[in-house]
Order: sequence, then structure tokens, then C-alpha cells
Amino acid sequence: MKFYTMELDQLSEEKNDQVYIMPFQQSDIELHDHNFLELAYVTGGNAIQNLAGKKERVKEGDYFIIDYGAVHSYQECKNFTLINCLFLPEAIDDVLEGCHSLEEMLRICMIRYYRKAFEQEKTANRIFHDKDGRVFKLLSVLQLEFSRKEFGWKEIFRSRLKEILILMMRSTISEHMGLDYKKIGNEDEMISDLIRYLHKNGNERAVLTHYCQTHHYSLSYVSRRFRQETGMTALQYLHKIRIDQSCALLVGNRLSIAEIAQAVGYEDAKYFSEIFKRMLGMTPGAYRRMATKQLTFA
Repeated sequence: MKFYTMELDQLSEEKNDQVYIMPFQQSDIELHDHNFLELAYVTGGNAIQNLAGKKERVKEGDYFIIDYGAVHSYQECKNFTLINCLFLPEAIDDVLEGCHSLEEMLRICMIRYYRKAFEQEKTANRIFHDKDGRVFKLLSVLQLEFSRKEFGWKEIFRSRLKEILILMMRSTISEHMGLDYKKIGNEDEMISDLIRYLHKNGNERAVLTHYCQTHHYSLSYVSRRFRQETGMTALQYLHKIRIDQSCALLVGNRLSIAEIAQAVGYEDAKYFSEIFKRMLGMTPGAYRRMATKQLTFA
């Protein structure tokens, strides 16, 4: 089977763009894949889509996310119009840089939706239908913000896209798995409670130990259950919270790296820098310089 790979740089107007949104009329196109995630919403007409070896007719109101490396094509296009939102995972969260899978992205950035809800059905490469027009309204906001690129547009993009992803996961759970999505998140109150606790007290020393002692759990039990439910350890999640907080502190103030490390819960500035570089691929100092430069030219 012959196909070609489409690069985001070939489509976006600026080099190193993390997102590109465009409405257009789609004609027949041969098999191809891409090095980005594609959220497509059918605004008119219909076509036969061959996606990951499955052929299905898509029509107005249908929407779907095509995963990294998923081979697809459109045939028999009839007045077929789309809104395409092409994006890299790091457009939602810098921690996701290097992530090349929708399911991995969902597991990391939407941890409260527990992995076991998706053990059999996946969100990528599946067709959903926008019954009430809610997804179209959200995409219209994304398109408007992208076209204007006014102050704060990227934050609006993140929040609206995450809302679309949640709606897709809700449909995955309720329509295709026989599960009540209203119960997801209440199946294990200990995990939900720990997540809330870490967000509130993540900058405290030995926060995981304190939680276990207060609630009479063993650390090994909590760690095992957390990983079973989320796909990552509680410590990895704590690091994510702390590094997210440190990114905000690195921009717009004169706190030293050591002071920021202390503020987010790390006693050892060297250890903080190691964790930061492991997660973001650069040192805290390099991140500060990069972010400051971006603000200067914004």
C-alpha cells in the first residue's frame, strides 16, 4: 500500500506552528498520514472516508480525530466541506511535547477520566456526530481566535479544544461501552480525593506521605492504585503539577531558580532542574529566557 506523509509545516503559515485551523472544500484525496493530530468536522456534503482500513460515509455534523500515523483518504466527495483543526499535543500543554498518540495525550492531560474507561474503545479514528451543535460552536470559536490571534488566543484554544475532547470521551463511554459516564470519576473516591489533595498541597514537603498517613493508607497501595487508574504514578503526577506551577513563576518575576524550586515543593534546586529538563527538554533558565523573549515580541 502506497501513501505519503503530510507535515504540519507544509500547511501552516508560520514555521514551528503548533496549531492550524482552516475551513475548506475537500476533493478526493489519496491515502496519506500525518505527523500531527487532525480534528475534522464535516460542515456540508458527504464522502467515503477510508480510515485505518475501515471505509465509512461521513456527512454533515460528523466529526473525528485522526491520530498520528493513521492512514486515511476521502473518495466520492460530494459538496464535501470541512473545518480542519490540525494540532500538536504540546499546543494543549508543554508537558506533552514528544507525545505522538491521542490516547497517550488523553491519559496524561485528562487523568480524571481513568484509563479503564478506554480499555476496549478508543477515541481516535472514530466517527462521532454533533447532535446538538455544541462541538461546531466550540470549533467556530477556535477558528475565530486563530484567524485574529489576539492576546490570549492560545489559552482560549487550549480550553475549547479540551472541552471538545471531553465531549468525545463522554460519547465513547456512554454510547459504545454501555457505561454511565456520570459515574466515571466516582468509582474510586480515593484517587479523586488524592488528585484534589495534590493540586491543593503539591508544594508541601512529603505531601504523598502526609496524605497516606492522614488517611491510613500505605504509600505502596496508593501508588499501585493510582497507576492502575491513570497510567502514571502519583509521583509523576505530582511532578507535573509542580513543574506547571514553576513555569508560571519563571515568567514575570525575579525569583531565583532555587527560590522557585522551594516555592513549588523541591528542597534541592539541582533535583528540581533535573526533573524540569526531563519533562520539558530544557533547563528552567532556558525556559525563562525563551518565555521572556516570546513575551517581548508578542
